[in-house]
Amino acid sequence: MKLVFDTYALMTYLRREPNYQVVRSLLIDTLQQQHEAYMSVINYGELFYMRWRKGSQSEAESALKFVRRTGIHIEPATTARVIRAARVKATISLSYADAFAATLAEEIGATLVTGDLEYKPLEPRINILWL
Repeated sequence: MKLVFDTYALMTYLRREPNYQVVRSLLIDTLQQQHEAYMSVINYGELFYMRWRKGSQSEAESALKFVRRTGIHIEPATTARVIRAARVKATISLSYADAFAATLAEEIGATLVTGDLEYKPLEPRINILWL
């Protein structure tokens, strides 16, 4: 199964919030090559600044190292992806970073892992695993 992790999902795991075990299980499966996991580089950057803001620079650096160790593929923000994300952002009320996660999931036919209700309007277009 292909998965796209948004920032919400990884923050849930890193802060041990409710449902972090679901994310943990998916990450273990990814390490065991039972899933292919992806993340937009935009969400990767968002994870960095959120960990820094809510913790420290050291926590932010550790979060990025953690993502790399899990085997999540970091996908670039190509010009085509930027335009697709901008189109979604223009028509739906969600963050620009979230638009990258959503359009990546749609592009590669993956299930988006999140608990962020801003994605609700996109349910007809993408599969969502709700935390």
